[in-house]
Amino acid sequence: MTPTGKPDDEHEAERPDPGQPAQAPPPPRWLDGQDAPSGPLLPGGGPAQALPPEPPAQPPAQPPAEPPAEPEAEAGPPPAGEGAGAVGPGVADRTVLEFRFEQDDEAKPAPAAPSAPAPAPATSTDIPGPPPFPYAQQPPAPPAPMPPAPVPAPQPPAAQPPAVQPPPVQPPAAQPPPSQSPPAHEPFPFAQEIPSTPARPAPEPFPYAQEVPGTPAPPAPEPFPYAQEIPGAQSSPPAAEPFPWAQQIPAASAQPAPEAARPAAPPPVIEEPWRTTQSAPAKPRRSFKKPLLIGAAGLAAVALVAAAVLVVPGLLDGEEEAGGGSAKLAGAVFPVDGAAPTDGRDQQITGVAAVGSTVVAVGGETDPQNARGLFLVSGDGGRTFESVPQESTDGGVAPPGGVPEAVGASPRGWVAIGSRAGGAGAVWTSENGREWRRQPDAVGDVFGPNDRVTRIAGTRSGFMAIGEYSRKGDFSDAQRAMWLSSDGRRWEARIGDQTGLRVEKSSLSFVEAAASGDVILLQGLVTPSSRKPGPYRKVWRSQDGGRTWAVSEVPVPKGSRGLMIGGGAAGFVAMREVTVSGRAAGQAFLSKDGRSWSKGGVLAPGGYRGTSGFAVDGDGFTAVVTRDGDTLLSRSADGRSWRNAGSAEAKPGREILDAAAAGGQAVLVGREPGGGDTNAVLGVWDANGTEVPIDLAKIPGAVRRDHSVRSVTATGDLAVAVGSASGDAAVWSSQDGGTWKPAQGLGAAFTRPGSQQLTDVAAGTSGWVAVGYDQAAARRPLVVTSADGATWQAADSAAAFAADKTGQPVTYAAAAGERGYVVIGTQGYSVATWFSADLKNWERGTGADPKQMTGGKDDPRWMLDVATGSFGFAAVGGSRDAKGNHPSVWMSSDGKKWTLQQLPVPSGATEAHLTHVAAKDGAIVAAGIAAMPKGLDRFGYISTDAGKTWRPVTLPGGDTAVTVTALAATSGGFAATGTTGRPGAADVVSWTSADGVTWKSATPGGTGLGGVGDQQITGLAPFKGTLLGVGRSADGNGDQPVLWSRPS
Repeated sequence: MTPTGKPDDEHEAERPDPGQPAQAPPPPRWLDGQDAPSGPLLPGGGPAQALPPEPPAQPPAQPPAEPPAEPEAEAGPPPAGEGAGAVGPGVADRTVLEFRFEQDDEAKPAPAAPSAPAPAPATSTDIPGPPPFPYAQQPPAPPAPMPPAPVPAPQPPAAQPPAVQPPPVQPPAAQPPPSQSPPAHEPFPFAQEIPSTPARPAPEPFPYAQEVPGTPAPPAPEPFPYAQEIPGAQSSPPAAEPFPWAQQIPAASAQPAPEAARPAAPPPVIEEPWRTTQSAPAKPRRSFKKPLLIGAAGLAAVALVAAAVLVVPGLLDGEEEAGGGSAKLAGAVFPVDGAAPTDGRDQQITGVAAVGSTVVAVGGETDPQNARGLFLVSGDGGRTFESVPQESTDGGVAPPGGVPEAVGASPRGWVAIGSRAGGAGAVWTSENGREWRRQPDAVGDVFGPNDRVTRIAGTRSGFMAIGEYSRKGDFSDAQRAMWLSSDGRRWEARIGDQTGLRVEKSSLSFVEAAASGDVILLQGLVTPSSRKPGPYRKVWRSQDGGRTWAVSEVPVPKGSRGLMIGGGAAGFVAMREVTVSGRAAGQAFLSKDGRSWSKGGVLAPGGYRGTSGFAVDGDGFTAVVTRDGDTLLSRSADGRSWRNAGSAEAKPGREILDAAAAGGQAVLVGREPGGGDTNAVLGVWDANGTEVPIDLAKIPGAVRRDHSVRSVTATGDLAVAVGSASGDAAVWSSQDGGTWKPAQGLGAAFTRPGSQQLTDVAAGTSGWVAVGYDQAAARRPLVVTSADGATWQAADSAAAFAADKTGQPVTYAAAAGERGYVVIGTQGYSVATWFSADLKNWERGTGADPKQMTGGKDDPRWMLDVATGSFGFAAVGGSRDAKGNHPSVWMSSDGKKWTLQQLPVPSGATEAHLTHVAAKDGAIVAAGIAAMPKGLDRFGYISTDAGKTWRPVTLPGGDTAVTVTALAATSGGFAATGTTGRPGAADVVSWTSADGVTWKSATPGGTGLGGVGDQQITGLAPFKGTLLGVGRSADGNGDQPVLWSRPS
């Protein structure tokens, strides 16, 4: 029986009256509050607040209602300072949540439960978030343009969207505030939230390019023995692709003025691997994209991604250039400070499950540009772990960007659920816990961007996941949700009353799920909509995989409060908070079937504040206990006598998110602050309570330190490359192109709060300038200068770079010419330029007509790249009006006053914009991307009269799609690099041209340029008779910079 009580008080005879309007459950905060890359850490926990006792239960109805409870005698209040137990969700054989508490709030009627969301069309590559790094100041951009819809052949729902390539010269898209942190991943909604803790907005889907109509998705064999069909998935012709630049950088902190627009970020270019006619060999993937989110009302703040799709003559069937030069993995070539206090990336482990001696911990690692999922597997009960790769269902490379957040196991196998690019769901399955396969996106589509999964319970009949659904997407209107599956591939969503659980005139949210054998127990938090006692907890029981429910009457001793349940091979356990001899303690209750309960032992260690979860295996029960100063593990073989079995020190900001038990050993996972980034928590204690040393940094593939080289430029005797190291901006210089040494940053040039990265560099008569982003909230420009390339100082403190009512400026690219230096970027919805003749004094550029530089919410402008020549400066990007995006070029003879030229949209396109520009003498070549009826396509323009007139460039070739990652002028004309192949298996291609019209191509291959994983060259510069290239190579063994040189 479940008696009633009052908030933060002992159980009494009083119980709430039946029937009152329901209220939506209080939304728990989530990962990318992450805004981005990580969400704000939850408090380490003060004294737990006691939850009121449950009201009496009523006999189950259809659906089950609250059964009446027997009155209970009053008990004295608990001793001062002692709190009730915390609650947290659990997974099958283990359950633990953050130590959070609910308060009694007056509820409003909840909206009617929506029907289960239908699966969205499948996509093939997604990025997780989120999660998400706190970039601020990104302005919402106009709605994504849609090309005319053709009549393509129907495609199966499993086709997947391409991934966004990291910007070669521009800063990555901002992530919603943590979110993540990462997306930092949101902590699981623990049963009791801290009063007044605001809910964090959920990540919105990122509008990745749609599948190209008429391109059938290849069937994928299903190694996992699950049925092939997804309920409700229908085959239908895909919609025409949206224009790729309408992708929002997750919103960040508010601008100085409430009405101020956030800085407009130029549209990123989407790669189109689906257009490749050849099948790329399966390769372990290693390039991961960071989750990005769509803005409110469908407006997009675009990430600055300097990449364009360009089909070059001879790429596969034409003239091929001889000689690919030499490339090497250059982690040691570009040295970094090995003693850096942080790795520059955010890691967290958000779920763990165990079966027998196999333990699987899941989570993710994110940085401003990339996100990758982590599967850490142990075969010896948690004493040692290894990082295992993800595969696709055909045994190839899984699409990049998926991040698992919850994991569960059953006799039928293992399932993990998380997110992919754009915030949509992703599902992984495993038969043995060691080999994980990402299911087609159509499977993950059941878990939409408005869904949040917190726990998975597995039985012999399948799996049940619990969480929340938000119609608005921000979880201010969260409703309880559950998803049921017999095999891990076909899922049925049940929202609100569809779950079969209903409470009269109250709101209900799910807190915990635990399974033992064929029985699932579900714990809920009931919040009365009136001033009746509450909130309180109730437990339901199901024997058919969660399809029907009956109340489980957990005993309620007089004066007890709170409730936490757990379950596994040893059966079920429930803990209520009681007072024993004037001290707070826990009273255990035991059950083999979830129906009949017997009294267990008292858990009363010194400093007891509450039980926040359980880990259960065949050897018994392990309670996760919050105490003053630490988290205690307390074990019991039978639930009647409890003994201390190890403890984890309580640290500020540390969050324990989940727990599991295997062979008498206990595993705790979570996250904690790492001195500038977020670190994962993985702790193991043996049967004697001795901690087993686990160093994540020593597990190959578990932690990958930030080390990137993004761009390079050179003078006659010195080359300079820029990027980042351990989360700080970094610069290297070389006198021969082969040996590089790190530069020194004075003051705050390279090291600031948050994460910084330099993305472009230019050299002129007065020295060097490098630009990038400083992503401490709110996002700021990053501009550094140097007289010799060896010692650098910050320049962005100049008044010209200050914020105004439209927000902070954002810097993207730089160029240096005879007249001086130009930096380009955006501020609000407008373009922004800065000029300096000597790298000491900076001034803002203006338009010959101010309107040519100024944009608005409905007609933004953006610059993506800039080049210099005898004519002065040329910057390229786009402008938007009611008809869509238009290719835009701004010309300036002195770098101060600019004139806009809008070029015609390519024939057959609905809209387009430019992404790259390079100039040699009076010739200027610009390339971009256009929305055609058939999908995204390349286009180009060339000017041979210093930008006065422009004519289209014909770029013939096959249908192979190429993502251009770098473009530069050389002594012989122009050079470019790009990538071809699907994400996770991308190889470098290169081109040269004497005039910008006719191109020769090469596919160099070899180390750092082709083979296993992702390779890309993102910066090019001629130097001493060679062409230097810098970039990145990533595979299952790690990622590191690449240095390439070839004859110029």
